[in-house]
Amino acid sequence: MKIDLNRLTQDTDATKGTDAARKVADRTVTRTGDRTATSGTDSVELSSEAQLLAAALKATTETTGVRTEVVEAMKLKLAAGEIGNDSGRLADRILDDLLKR
Repeated sequence: MKIDLNRLTQDTDATKGTDAARKVADRTVTRTGDRTATSGTDSVELSSEAQLLAAALKATTETTGVRTEVVEAMKLKLAAGEIGNDSGRLADRILDDLLKR
């Protein structure tokens, strides 16, 4: 068994990257609640980069909606050989699903 001591560094680097992205977003995105409007004509326009960054940050904080009980059930079926034997049928089902979207 090999123990990878770089794992802590990789996780830390990923966290630093997320923190850096938040700092950039805070500088780039001007929040309307941060200022009081005196004339009522103030407006905020976000660049496409800021909008993309805000969407990426929002996606990282949202839950994925993974149903762990279904994942575990499928893992058991796969291990028992009940699913995953017919690659042609799987390909057809994937294509059908994509065409329905």
